[in-house]
Amino acid sequence: MNSYYSNLFPRVTLLGLILLGTACISAPEPVRAPPQPQSTTESIDELLRQAELKSGDSAAELRLQAISNLITEGHIDRATSEIESIGEPSDLNSNLQLLFALTKAELALTQDNISAALRWLTGALTESATTNTAAGRNLIFVRAQLFLENSRVFEAVTDMAELTESWPLDDETTLFEDLWYTLTSLDDDELNSLATDADSYELRGWIELARIYQDDQNSIRSQLDSIVQWRRIWARHSAASRLPAPLKALQQTWDNRPSHIALILPIQEPAGNAIQEGFLTAYYQALSVSRELPRVSIFDSSRIETIYSIYNQAIDSGADLIIGPLDKNLVNQIQALPEIPVPTLALNYTDNEEITGNLFQFGLAPEDEISQIVNLAWESGHRNAAVLMPDTFDYGRLQKFFIESWKDKGGQVVVSTNFFGDSDYADVIKRLMAIDSSEARAERLLDLLPRRNMEFTPRRRSDIDYIFLVANPRQGRQIKPTLAFYFAENIPVFSMPSIYNGRDNQQENRDLDGIVFTDAPWILNPGGELNDKINSNLRQAQGPLQRLRAMGIDSFMLYPRLFQLAERQIGSLRGTTGILTMSENQRIHRNLEPARFEDGLAVPFDPQLTETPKLK
Repeated sequence: MNSYYSNLFPRVTLLGLILLGTACISAPEPVRAPPQPQSTTESIDELLRQAELKSGDSAAELRLQAISNLITEGHIDRATSEIESIGEPSDLNSNLQLLFALTKAELALTQDNISAALRWLTGALTESATTNTAAGRNLIFVRAQLFLENSRVFEAVTDMAELTESWPLDDETTLFEDLWYTLTSLDDDELNSLATDADSYELRGWIELARIYQDDQNSIRSQLDSIVQWRRIWARHSAASRLPAPLKALQQTWDNRPSHIALILPIQEPAGNAIQEGFLTAYYQALSVSRELPRVSIFDSSRIETIYSIYNQAIDSGADLIIGPLDKNLVNQIQALPEIPVPTLALNYTDNEEITGNLFQFGLAPEDEISQIVNLAWESGHRNAAVLMPDTFDYGRLQKFFIESWKDKGGQVVVSTNFFGDSDYADVIKRLMAIDSSEARAERLLDLLPRRNMEFTPRRRSDIDYIFLVANPRQGRQIKPTLAFYFAENIPVFSMPSIYNGRDNQQENRDLDGIVFTDAPWILNPGGELNDKINSNLRQAQGPLQRLRAMGIDSFMLYPRLFQLAERQIGSLRGTTGILTMSENQRIHRNLEPARFEDGLAVPFDPQLTETPKLK
């Protein structure tokens, strides 16, 4: 599940909703205003004085209003003290019970205690909360938001679906969009699990709408047709008459799609050719769904040093979207233009991270892969990292990025070592595990003691929780057994996609057993119509070129949806290179699938469900 779901809509202040709830309760007798304007503190004191003159519900209502004002003014200690004087809240009427629970939750949130707030919003006082009253709707809405912030997504969805079923048509709300973004952040397994427990027409309808939308992500035309069909079947559903804004905007997205794409690629080079293969495979498959596809012109950027001439040719050809170039220097040149005349999806990232008008950027950035490994290792409970990477300039940049990312997370990098090519890894591993220091100490002792009186067993360092390894499969098959030889067989190893060539070579890959890595769904789940077409019609390719083919497929899937992502009409797309999201600077980022080698095969990995070995 994507982590962004907990920030789908801005936090609604509980106080604002408490005040709304108060308006639905019978108004207290008016308080006579003094001749001079009162300060806020004076008005609070007056409410509390009036409460002292009354009893029962009337007194509690005035006191809760005063407490709400105290919270607003930041007088938390006094608010906490005053609410304790209300007495037994279960003796209050149902609306005041809800208001009491909301107020206690607000006090808990002033201490950033979401769990305590949820206890108040799910306790016995809230049993009367229904969507038939404004007070009930307020409480359920706040509770749903806090469920999200506490990662209790299924409960949040259930609450929001209950609200949409009875939300007044004339009341403006982002609730439908909030629910929609939450549902579309779930993966297929999570949606299926939610569907199993769904016990209402409203929730089942929402789940089915999310399913058909997710299943048709490769084609806007198919999505539009499926939505029409859904509305016929679920005619009594709230979303049938009040579609979430992103679905309402889908028709406009389709109507404004590009009609002519210029593809700028170094097609005489393996990388450019692989991207072209993926793009055209996706294009021809889409033709089987709809003939309403853009015209595609291909421009070869092989061996060019400046982009301007070929870029102008693409524009002069009438293209209203340009995909490419691939070379980083050429992408930098496009960003340097005073104006980018047509939307351009560059297939690499510029050095400058500023937003540049019509320029969008998409690539197989290793930084995305490292960031995900950092999160996986942290979620697995590790805190002290060792780093083992090749000794080159490019890897040095990634090594620095990993170390900074891990430290930003709160972890420590206790040792960092580099290796050269396919050299003997024994010395490298001995340095990493401090075996060489252990051996040096032994040699010093042997110089002092008779050798016949001393037995020596090398010891490795004990402060490493996991190793971050960057290597190709051939290197990894030598490094992993060498780690085991030097007493590090129980230290978890995390790696990048480069560790896997995408081929099920079980016999050889047993030497990689235990390594956790991330990779594109295209590599880890090679089934499906597109994959079958590429495997049957094109030459066999190993991991790197397969990932570039997947990038070509995703660049085709992205072509009509760039502005959907940029304008936050959709939060993500399920691509073949990973879950695709767009940052505010219009860069596409990938969230890959985690896997681990077991018995020579790459199998799914979940740090929450899979126990990873740790040091004793």
